[in-house]
Amino acid sequence: MKQRSASLHAKYLIVLALAIAGGIPYGCHAAGSLALGGGIQVLNLTALERSVRAVVSEGRGAQRAAPIVQLALFLRTLLFFVAVIFVLAAVPVQPIAFLAGLLTVVPAVIWHGLTASALRS
Repeated sequence: MKQRSASLHAKYLIVLALAIAGGIPYGCHAAGSLALGGGIQVLNLTALERSVRAVVSEGRGAQRAAPIVQLALFLRTLLFFVAVIFVLAAVPVQPIAFLAGLLTVVPAVIWHGLTASALRS
């Protein structure tokens, strides 16, 4: 169960690459801001997947470890928001392009969900 969801990550990287390519006409600064937001989201998606796999692999009998896993999920979320706030406050990015880079995960997850449900049918 250590295997990553390669298709979700691949779809996300495709959507991110398309978003960055779409941002190039707006300048390198916009494309870089998109890439930075997307990079943070790649790390967030990977960490979230690991946390969810830990929760699922524990099963019902590991109620003692549940607070530790919940703490890990909380710290991951806190770290994500700290990273976003730090970038917006201290790094010269275009805020809209940066946030668009963060949000490119949404169409990738929808695409993955639609294709996964079509494969099960």
